[in-house]
Amino acid sequence: MDMQPGSGTRGFASVGRKVMIATLLATTALLVEGARSGSGARAQAGVQTTFNIPAGPLSRALAAFGRQSGTQVSYEAAIANGKTSPGFQGTATREQVIAQLLQGSGLVYSFSDATNVLITRPRPVSATTASDGSLLLDTINVEGQGINDWDAPPSYAGGQVATGARLGILGNVSIMDAPFSVTSYTSKLIQEQQAVTVADVVANDPSVRVFTNGISSSAGAGEVFFIRGFSVTNQSILIDGYGGISPDRLIPVETMERVEVLKGPNALLTGYTQYGSLGGSINVVPKRATDEPITRLTGSYISDGQLGTQIDWGRRFGPNKEWGVRVNGIFTDGDTSVDGQSARLGTGTLALDYRGADLRASLDAGYISQKTYAPTGAAGFGFVSDIAIPRAPDASKQIYQSWEYSGTNTAYALGKFEYDINSAWTVYGGIGGSTYRQSMLSTDILVVDPAGNATATAYYSPINGNSTSAQAGIRGEFATGPIGHKINLNTSYLYQSLNQESNYYGFYAFDTNIYNAPTVARPSTFGFSDDPPRYWNINAPAVTLTDTLSILDERVLFTAGVRYQQIKVDVFNPDGSISQAYDEQAVTPAFGLVLKPFDRMSLYANYIQGLQQGPIAYQGTVNAGEVFPPMMTEQVEAGIKYDFGAFTATASIFQITKPSSIISTNAAGESVFSVNGEQRNRGVEVNVFGELSRGLRLLGGVAYTQGTLTQTADRLYDGNAAVGVPNWQTNIGIEWDPEPVAGLTLWGRMLATSSQYVNQANTQQIPSWIRFDLGTQYKTHAFGNPLALRFAVENVFDKSYWAAVNDGWVSTGLPRTFKFSAVMDF
Repeated sequence: MDMQPGSGTRGFASVGRKVMIATLLATTALLVEGARSGSGARAQAGVQTTFNIPAGPLSRALAAFGRQSGTQVSYEAAIANGKTSPGFQGTATREQVIAQLLQGSGLVYSFSDATNVLITRPRPVSATTASDGSLLLDTINVEGQGINDWDAPPSYAGGQVATGARLGILGNVSIMDAPFSVTSYTSKLIQEQQAVTVADVVANDPSVRVFTNGISSSAGAGEVFFIRGFSVTNQSILIDGYGGISPDRLIPVETMERVEVLKGPNALLTGYTQYGSLGGSINVVPKRATDEPITRLTGSYISDGQLGTQIDWGRRFGPNKEWGVRVNGIFTDGDTSVDGQSARLGTGTLALDYRGADLRASLDAGYISQKTYAPTGAAGFGFVSDIAIPRAPDASKQIYQSWEYSGTNTAYALGKFEYDINSAWTVYGGIGGSTYRQSMLSTDILVVDPAGNATATAYYSPINGNSTSAQAGIRGEFATGPIGHKINLNTSYLYQSLNQESNYYGFYAFDTNIYNAPTVARPSTFGFSDDPPRYWNINAPAVTLTDTLSILDERVLFTAGVRYQQIKVDVFNPDGSISQAYDEQAVTPAFGLVLKPFDRMSLYANYIQGLQQGPIAYQGTVNAGEVFPPMMTEQVEAGIKYDFGAFTATASIFQITKPSSIISTNAAGESVFSVNGEQRNRGVEVNVFGELSRGLRLLGGVAYTQGTLTQTADRLYDGNAAVGVPNWQTNIGIEWDPEPVAGLTLWGRMLATSSQYVNQANTQQIPSWIRFDLGTQYKTHAFGNPLALRFAVENVFDKSYWAAVNDGWVSTGLPRTFKFSAVMDF
């Protein structure tokens, strides 16, 4: 059980590199051969194909046509509003079918090639004459085919974000139709920025900050983020809209098509989450097989010695390409940019899907194995309450001991389906599950003076967990006079069990220094069990009903909904008896309003609540392990969105309130964890994305948040700034394709965060920080195949800084890191 640095698990690193190189060469040959034999010319527009497209809303008919024919259908979303289609059943050419679908709509079509069709209104040609005598026609701005509830929404101009995102029970919603602030980051951005985990993706979002990174940290909850000043853990991330089954600790985003960030509480939309999504939620959408075959091989290097490879293979089969399969494999191993630290990550995912005329179904499965040696502590750094916060240590210097480690193995699967009863009503459902085994031998460091002297407390923590998540529902569309309705009735159930050993915390302690850490002998864990006892069971059933009402050709949208949620938690003693139990119910309503006074403008407002399991008293407190009742937040928000055609700007104001927790000292000098008072976050956010001009893209924004404590015990801290909530956060990224060099892209990004308080008394504070990242991409061909070469530097100036605060514990930023990758499509 004791894992020494020189043991077989560590030796796997050198063997793994050799196996990886050999596998890379062998697999390349196999995949190239598979690509040659499996790919073929796509059907031309004149080839006859069998279609089954029911009558109904025009947008749904066009979406079905796109799926069944493998055609990209582009049109302005507004021109399909309120229009119906007679549908089509039978065998015909694409042109015959599209003509039939548009009957009575007053719209026309034109094929730009065999796989792309543009739908427009017929109109007189308005033109002016340019100086060279040519005619300048009116600009036509188009969107991808109508957003549906099954496929990931198409990309927006520039390709970095999507035109829509999944809003939980509301399904896929256009950004302009959403009464919330949401951003959906695409696989194009993930690839081009060489993102490894979700933490790398949300570095583009001004409303999000990262507390712990799953690759470098031993955090038991894995990656931890702050959205609008409130924590969201990796275990609260949704997979394709399903909560509770996320892989433990981290999600390799190279296997994902989208990373969607919804800002604000979301109990109605996504339901109960165990570890926190009171300030927002994150949903990841797995990759699916595309109409075009994919055979992609990636080789990568991350400083100071991590080598990696990825294989991405996808195909569609059947007369209408109904069946799809997508396989991804990832392996990285080697030293990180932190001295003495190394990490290994292995991932395999399989995505199967079927897309018929009335039935769509999918199965996603994955396995993740991750291990880090000399990781940063789970809670980072704590400080004695009466000392000034010392300067941050050198980010690249080893502070933690070489014998420390953190690792996890996770398997997950999710099966989903939806079936069209008719053109207006659809039933849907799904079930998923995950299981993981986590093990840590790590330390938390408490700094006791400004010179960086500290006490390191070691803990050994084996954790096993299992989860099951299921949903079933029906949604439909109908009208009552001039009012349109989109109804969704959903039932869901979440079961989670956790096995955890809490007796191994603090079994060993030693003196250290954050600027010059001594080498300390590894403590013995002889006699510690790898099979921890049951710690808790959670049962969380729910029923949700929503209705989105629309009038004036969907220029006014009003969403109302309510969720009934039960949370039943049993906490066990080591002997299996129940030590704590609660069975709570909550009714969480939500309202959202969207007004479109102009074609490109949306005004929105919402009221929504958040719900999560109550906090657990931290290890090291006198009431460690105590589970508190569920916590709720409330949000009111209003905003404006304007789409300039290829560039969009949004602005919002919000207020979120939630109960707050604190660690205090009792009369006996013991640390006590309690829920005490309320935290109120008020803020303003401005976001931009898209193409400013041809070849010039902008992504990011500014967030101002004022976190304030209210209703604290004896009003002691009322009016003080909330712990870990910076007033200002700025993320600005720019991409430029210089015209003189075809295929070249240059990009840069700035992340800036203002100072943050460490304690509720506001006597301790970490300073503001700024980080710069730079990168480049060059697309070319090699051996007749597309090749993309990418290079990036994160934290260009190698700044060492305190990055974020979580309940009084502080994490550090990562040192300067170089990334290089080569991607070839076969």
